[in-house]
Amino acid sequence: MGPGATFTDMKQAAPGEIYNAQARVLGWAGYCDPALHFDWPDFVGLVRLWHELRGGAALPTRDAMTARRLKDLLANIAFYERFTGPGGHIRHRVRLEGTRFARIYGNHTGQVVEDFLPPQHATRFCLGLETSVSAMAPLRFLARTDSADANFLSAEFCTMPLADNEGRPAMVLVCAHFSAVAWDPYFDAAMARLKAAQEKSPASAERASAVNTAM
Repeated sequence: MGPGATFTDMKQAAPGEIYNAQARVLGWAGYCDPALHFDWPDFVGLVRLWHELRGGAALPTRDAMTARRLKDLLANIAFYERFTGPGGHIRHRVRLEGTRFARIYGNHTGQVVEDFLPPQHATRFCLGLETSVSAMAPLRFLARTDSADANFLSAEFCTMPLADNEGRPAMVLVCAHFSAVAWDPYFDAAMARLKAAQEKSPASAERASAVNTAM
């Protein structure tokens, strides 16, 4: 899929399945973990807030995710607006970037992701956003910070879809926890921890749905 490609087929796959398949085929430095085995503990509270704010709705609204509620994580957060571009393709505009997020990726507020990232990086990044929208739930990603400004860091991400005032998925919140460890050892260590967590709890494959219903 190239920049601006549609993602309509994603609803037929399990959360993260298409992203991880693309990562394997194309050699992306990225991985989606829908079971939410977070290494950074602050993500747990962020997911809990997402569930609290959505109440009985499918998604919380963007307006509910205020700076006051996010103040402890705001530097690590960015908001991406989804909109329909030429040819009916879904595109993604940067609406807000925290200071740490902008320092790593550059200040691109108001710009369209597919316009400022190289095509291969835009495809990976936007597929991650749309994977979260397709899941209609928070997701965990591991990825190298490939961008025009920095491609030497690794990061754990929590992505969360948000709705407009009519309940339609209109935005994705991305929170990142960055690491100076190079991608290969970072990813290997993270996957070893994930494997250990899964072996410790054989039912961990059901963890994502358990989290969604418990919070």
